[in-house]
Amino acid sequence: MLVILLGVFFLVMVINMPIAACIGIGVLAALVLTTGLPISIIPLKMFSMVSSFPLLAIPLYIMAGHVMNKAGITTRLVNLARVMIGFVRGGLAMTTVLACMFFGGVSGSSLADTAAIGSILIPEMRREGYDKYFATALIASAGTLGGIIPPSISMVLYGVVSGTSIARLFIAGALPGVLLGICLMAVSYVFARRHGYPVGPKPTMQSAKKAVVDGLIPLGMPLIIVGGIYGGVFTATEAGVMAIVYALIVGFAVYRTLRLKDLIEALVETAETSAIPALIIAFSGSFAFLCSYADVPRTVSTLIYSVTTSKVVILALINVMLLVIGMFMDGAAVYPIVVPIFLPILKEMGVSPLHFGVIIVLNLSIGLITPPVGGTLYTACAISGLEPLPVARAALRFILAAIAVLTLVTYVPWIAEFLPSLMG
Repeated sequence: MLVILLGVFFLVMVINMPIAACIGIGVLAALVLTTGLPISIIPLKMFSMVSSFPLLAIPLYIMAGHVMNKAGITTRLVNLARVMIGFVRGGLAMTTVLACMFFGGVSGSSLADTAAIGSILIPEMRREGYDKYFATALIASAGTLGGIIPPSISMVLYGVVSGTSIARLFIAGALPGVLLGICLMAVSYVFARRHGYPVGPKPTMQSAKKAVVDGLIPLGMPLIIVGGIYGGVFTATEAGVMAIVYALIVGFAVYRTLRLKDLIEALVETAETSAIPALIIAFSGSFAFLCSYADVPRTVSTLIYSVTTSKVVILALINVMLLVIGMFMDGAAVYPIVVPIFLPILKEMGVSPLHFGVIIVLNLSIGLITPPVGGTLYTACAISGLEPLPVARAALRFILAAIAVLTLVTYVPWIAEFLPSLMG
């Protein structure tokens, strides 16, 4: 059954059908050809999958990110990052990473992070003499932090598919996200020293004060989200509502840069952006049912254990498979296909769903930098006007740093599980 499902899925994907349609047609073919079950199971499973309260978090966080972006917070976050670290060798490159970390705490999206920060800092790095391929590769790599640092739409997708607490997943992504950001800044610093990139000017007391005041206001959003979830004040989905309220207050009352027209545009963009993952998740309900019906996890588990029984080797194999899959498929499509197969196997080995969630999000974030289907790679290249392959080669140093962080998180579960364990 799995062979037919995946075979039809990839065949339909080759002819450039939308990913949601590929999953739906694959599920339909497997259901009709191998099970004899009624087709009515598909809409039933689709409805049960999308009638989920945690799933509301996706449009809520997307909406909050759009509103904050239209309120003009990007420049303020960049200025805050610049006064914090922009005055050292290669400071502009490290400012880029830090700004992506800040904006990731607002948008929750890697692509939004890349587009917002890249449109400002790629031209700025070019003006200061940075290599154009390095600057574009850095933005493509740092943009992935938006999908790891809370709030993360990728964590919401995984949480809905796996049934894991989204609030705990948010908290679990904090330390790995910060660790990845530090590694990217370290690589940028070494590269900047090697090529003699300029030292930024030291900020004056007045400019630093203004940047801090302007930047701390938008950073209040992730603090409210994470603090409220961590303190048990509200759930991850309810935190999305609070994020929208905060964004509207900042845009209309504090900065006064948000107009009614901008709000309407944000609503339309939210609907367009949210529809794709929602449809994919709907079809994933049928996919998960078929996997359970055909006992696919046990079959795959038997296959893996016939090769090796070492937990270390199995985790390495799964990481390699996820890295390869992430090169060819968008993350939103990977979660419903991979999680129902791999999660039961890892549970048997003692790997918690929380730990696996961070592992798979890190893997698929690396896939965003690699061709042929690299979301942040192509977004950064669209901004800089460069071809993807030379930029991907320039991004290799950042990819290796990300793989090092992935390996550390994979074999040291404490990094992902420590903060959630404090939640009780």
